[in-house]
Amino acid sequence: MKQYLSLLTAVVLWTACHPSAASNSTPTAETNAAVPASTNERPIDSFRIGNKQFLVYSLAKSSFSPTTDLDYDSAEGPQLTREAAKVHRQGDSLLFALKNGKTSVLANSRNPDIDEDYAVYYYAGYKEDLQQHLAFGSYYESSDYLLVNPANGKQTHLWGIPYLSPDKQFVLCPSFDLEAGFNNNGFELYSYENGNMKLLGETDLQHWGPGQIKWVDPHTLEAEYQTMDTAMNIHTKPVRIIMQ
Repeated sequence: MKQYLSLLTAVVLWTACHPSAASNSTPTAETNAAVPASTNERPIDSFRIGNKQFLVYSLAKSSFSPTTDLDYDSAEGPQLTREAAKVHRQGDSLLFALKNGKTSVLANSRNPDIDEDYAVYYYAGYKEDLQQHLAFGSYYESSDYLLVNPANGKQTHLWGIPYLSPDKQFVLCPSFDLEAGFNNNGFELYSYENGNMKLLGETDLQHWGPGQIKWVDPHTLEAEYQTMDTAMNIHTKPVRIIMQ
């Protein structure tokens, strides 16, 4: 299934690459109001990543807007125009101009001898908060995201869109795939320091998966808790997640 795209998270990518709509910006009073604190609540779920425990609580109301699908191929053009001095497409390759004078390359492989080697990359914009470029990778039966460090060209493959915490210490990457099982379904957690990321751990969830997410404060996220019934219909409810 060569053109498999994980469209369930596509709109989040578009939002993440536009500072005016970035979901990890400083939370407003309205956002805080949607995530009330309560000492008597019991979590509906929990999971652990590395040495961090995450508690999941129900929310009465979501602050997320409905998502719409995004065509990565069409969306790439405006992003390349915006960052023309840093990255450009040459045929089937994305060329990143590095600060050390070298060039980092993401090259498509549309007709490989082995199907599993199929890869097509789309530029998704410059992440100002992480000081790195973001790209989307579509493979034979899966997809992921990549960060390209403009300082040294290091490429970091991620499960999903990277979200930097307000205190700039952690990056959380959500991925949803309860249906096909081609991608991971859960979260990756990274530490972040001076433009560098280090993987702290990951967790695969069995009964639900994350939709849209955003940091509310350095220890709290609002998220969409997505489940799937036997007819493959997705059901979404709002939750807050506390990182301890």
